[in-house]
Order: sequence, then C-alpha cells, then structure tokens
Amino acid sequence: MNISMYHVGQHLRKCHPDNPCLKLWWEGYYQSMWVQTQKGPLIENYLAKLFDVMNRSRQDCNRILAIRIDLRFPNGMYAGLLDYKNSALSAFQTFFQRELDRAGTKYPHKFRCVWCCEQDTSINPHYHLLLLLNGDAYNGLGYIGRTQSSDYGYENLFHRIVRSWARAINHPQECMEGLVQVPRKPVTNELATWFFHRQDQFTFEQVFGAASYLCKAYSKPIGQGVNCFDSSRL
Repeated sequence: MNISMYHVGQHLRKCHPDNPCLKLWWEGYYQSMWVQTQKGPLIENYLAKLFDVMNRSRQDCNRILAIRIDLRFPNGMYAGLLDYKNSALSAFQTFFQRELDRAGTKYPHKFRCVWCCEQDTSINPHYHLLLLLNGDAYNGLGYIGRTQSSDYGYENLFHRIVRSWARAINHPQECMEGLVQVPRKPVTNELATWFFHRQDQFTFEQVFGAASYLCKAYSKPIGQGVNCFDSSRL
C-alpha cells in the first residue's frame, strides 16, 4: 500500500491524485461516527453516499436487516480487463431483485445496496457490498452452507444471494463455495449482519463503521475509467 501517493511533501492531499473530484477523508470519524482509516484515507464522496442510502433505508423501514458480503470470481475465470462496466455486479443486482420479488414475503423487501469495486494484484476485480432490506420481510441470512446435493437450493436469503451471483457469472452452483463471503465482526467473530430498529442509532453507527471499509481509496482502480463505487436505485 503506497500511502505516499496521498501526500504532497509533508501535507496530506485533500483530493485523490487520479481524480480531483474525489475528496480524501483522513479523520477517524464522519458525521460523529467511527470509520475505518487503517488502510489509508477514505473517499468523502463515497461516505456521503453510504450515509444517504442508509438513511433512506432507515426512513423507509421500521426495522432493517444489514448484511456485508464480498463477491469474487472463480480461479481461472477472466472477467475482462477490470470488468469496466461492472456488468457482473449489475447482473447480480438484477437476479437478486428477481429472487426477492419471487419470494412473496408478507412485507415488501425494499432492497437497497451500496457496493465498491476493487482490484489490486488479482487478474479480476472483486466486490464489497452492504445489503439493506426491510427487517419485516427478512431478519437473517438463514443457513449459509450448501445442501446435500452441493447446490444452493434453499429459499433462504444466503442461498438467494449465492444463486444470484452464480447466474451473474454463469457458474455452476455446486462450484460456488467461497465466491460469496460474509465477513466476520472483529470482536465477536459473528457474521457481519445486523438487525435493528430505525431508532437504534448505536447499531446504525456500527453498520456505518463496518461499511466505511467500502469507501477506502486503497485498491480501487480510480482514474482508469471504472465506476468504483455506487448504490442501487429504488
């Protein structure tokens, strides 16, 4: 990690050297909420979008289910030079939206997400996402293993996520192990999911801090014609 690229002499840069429209955020708190700066500066523009999407979800839902996931391509699959249009990620969102629509839950799912594209030394990019859903429709991931037939055929949330990514990259379900990962919380080692009420500011801040990882400048192909950060649009 080359932190020196974010310095001008002894001074910290205020904007990203490869895109001056992106403002660098060096402080450990944003909107009075803790954020992750251990890998260098964050992008203030991304933090603002993350905060906006989370706020919209909170305004729209009494209870919220938040999930951090990582999506990766299998070894041996070349996704194209940086997957410039993030076509696989767009396809994932489309397929996941269909999965949720077909689930027929009593309450609307009100799906939102924030995502980032990163690529450091790997031949392919990978994606970090924060998924936000109506907690009256879903309250957890469900079983995160495979079925006895080694596919992901259960009608729970995690299997819907895996099936959606499998379809997006046109990959067999029985070969999807490890390609959809749910990170773990650093202290408790629990899966990075949160179920909370809209007025629960403490948990809201926990989710924001965990998702601020998506906003780091490090390992993003900024200035290479790639959309590195975005959100779904309701």
